[in-house]
Amino acid sequence: MVITHCVSRGPLLAGTLGVAAFGAFSAARGAPPGTDLQHEIVVTAQRQSDATLTTRVETALEQNPYIFSEHVTVTTQNGIVRVGGVVRDMPELFAILRLARRIAGKGRVVNEIQFLQMDQDGN
Repeated sequence: MVITHCVSRGPLLAGTLGVAAFGAFSAARGAPPGTDLQHEIVVTAQRQSDATLTTRVETALEQNPYIFSEHVTVTTQNGIVRVGGVVRDMPELFAILRLARRIAGKGRVVNEIQFLQMDQDGN
């Protein structure tokens, strides 16, 4: 069986073709034409201030007994956390970054920590 001509209208065809027909759909629902969908969107998320984020990371580093936080600095600018300083132990470096990333959430964490490897005699 061969279909030579098929006419379909409405949101079903638009959805099938991957085209959004918001204007036709809102008119079909009884909304006045020209109504923007932006008025229906509500944003509830809030970004932490830079000072709050810095304080939270610094506090978490100080409270962790396995991290020597006196050689670590934390700065935040536009939601980007920068962790700097000097460490002599790789597990400590990874713990610092893991903690900062956990607190920053979806924010970016930049690693500016220098790893100074110890000699065989401990210097």
